[in-house]
Amino acid sequence: MTKLLAWYGWDSCALVDFYCSRGLQYGDGLFETVALIDEEPLFWESHLLRLRQGAALLGIQLEDEAEIQKQWESFRRCIPKQAARRLVLKILVQREQGQGYGTPAQSPARLLWLVQEWPKRDPDYWNIGITAGLSTVPLQTGAPYLTVKSLNRLNQIMARRALPATWQEAVLLDLQGFLREGIQSNLLWRQGAVVYTPDLEDGGISGIQRDAICRQLPQWGFTVKFVRTRPAILRDAHEILFCNSLIGAWPVANWQGRVLPGAQGPLAQSLAAWHEQLGLGPQ
Repeated sequence: MTKLLAWYGWDSCALVDFYCSRGLQYGDGLFETVALIDEEPLFWESHLLRLRQGAALLGIQLEDEAEIQKQWESFRRCIPKQAARRLVLKILVQREQGQGYGTPAQSPARLLWLVQEWPKRDPDYWNIGITAGLSTVPLQTGAPYLTVKSLNRLNQIMARRALPATWQEAVLLDLQGFLREGIQSNLLWRQGAVVYTPDLEDGGISGIQRDAICRQLPQWGFTVKFVRTRPAILRDAHEILFCNSLIGAWPVANWQGRVLPGAQGPLAQSLAAWHEQLGLGPQ
């Protein structure tokens, strides 16, 4: 279990209330996972924007930006000064009001701020590449609420349980068999100078790291295309990568038995150099 280093937003009595909360009972809320590098949140504005957009879609009223920033400044003073250079910030938002499945048109939010240790992972995932393939668990899609980072992650948990022991990640398909995303990440693949990533309009999480990478790619001479396509296209991919806010990007060295360049690919090398500047990558 990842060690919890600090929390803010609920006192000890209020934490007891969490066990009767809508977040625990129904997954009625959402969250953000943010990389803290030298106590500074990476892509902070993008995370707050996605949090606000997700809350609006669910009908949860967040405090204004000034209040959220005030809470963050108060919380960061609670983080132990002797903590590691890299930490994980989680912002949990749950709906305050509601009875059973019934909820008001708009409901105030309840925020909880957490800081956890940075996850320990094998440096070879970045330096060589990972083994990955297609998940046997489909991704639920087809509704706007399936595009937010809700507190209900059973789909991802069941996909992770089905992950082969020798794989580090897998791609989830929707029920129509189209590529969507990784279990904990977004999917990218390169063919020539074009980098592709699945269209996630009605299901799947448009990751902060994926968006940042897509903005960066033209500077390295790559074109970006968002597509709705089936997994057969990956047979001809020159590179396959997975990305999220904490890992940065993992290149794939083995895709269902097919050998790929992994960390030696030109896209992987560009991303590795950029992520090193941001403070991401292997420890």
